[in-house]
Amino acid sequence: MNDKRRKQRQLFDCVLDVSWHDSQGAGHTVSARAIDLSNSGLRVESNEPIEDGTEVYVRAERYGLSGSTLVRHCSRRGAKYVLGLEFRGDPKAGETETTEPFIDYYELLQISSNAEPETIHRIFRIMAARYHPDNTQTGDNEKFLLLTTAYNTLSDSVRRAAYDERHRSRRSDPLPVFALKEFVDGLEGEANRRLGILSLLYNKRRANPDNPGMSVLDFEMVMSFPREHLEFAIWYLNERLYVRSIHNSDYTITAIGLEYLESELPSNHALSKLLRAPEQVATPGNAAPQTQVDADAEYSLTLVGRRAVP
Repeated sequence: MNDKRRKQRQLFDCVLDVSWHDSQGAGHTVSARAIDLSNSGLRVESNEPIEDGTEVYVRAERYGLSGSTLVRHCSRRGAKYVLGLEFRGDPKAGETETTEPFIDYYELLQISSNAEPETIHRIFRIMAARYHPDNTQTGDNEKFLLLTTAYNTLSDSVRRAAYDERHRSRRSDPLPVFALKEFVDGLEGEANRRLGILSLLYNKRRANPDNPGMSVLDFEMVMSFPREHLEFAIWYLNERLYVRSIHNSDYTITAIGLEYLESELPSNHALSKLLRAPEQVATPGNAAPQTQVDADAEYSLTLVGRRAVP
């Protein structure tokens, strides 16, 4: 109890990041000063008003406080606004994104699903500084909000475990993008299947350098093509030195393969779908794609963390 009261007293003068979306879906992030804290919520002083009933995300990393709140009242005090925020659920953990389309937070942060908490914290701080709205050169409020949601999900052990269940479940099924005609029909389909393999290996290498390989079984599961078709594609890629075999009969992309893949990107529509980053598909406030196939076609296709690092 004494520790809790001490933390409350410390929070009186702390600064929080406050993030929300307005009625038009536009994202906002401002710094606000905490006034007081209770079990049910907190009051903050802000330079901007926020409408009653708005869901607001607050974060004070130094004091271990983060989570979703609801604006219960907003009143003007001189040049400032005093907001009464009510906690929604556990104020230490935040909320996990539950709406579709599914967002791969590991791919967003470009880390392995086996990443240690220290790694998650370090990467988030770097990326948050880059995309914070106060950064006049590289600030991106939408991406900052998404990164914050990802961090507060993965940095909490309980929420991360729940998220990992969804992450594993989603990755257990073939990706519908590979059912598109660009990957199935004729010589074009054969060429695009090879590019699909390189794309998966590209993203695996980028996000999980300690375990960059994938097996023929991995490709078979995610691409839903016969092993014979995949083995032909892998034979070609290996002959061209675009991939190489590593331990446990896995394959990984080579530097030559990476350069070839990137050279094909400007002119290949199917390839641009495979390599598009996840935040371009499912940023907060954006409408979901019309079909599941479309959603998966524009979702970044990685197998980061499908198998645990030995």
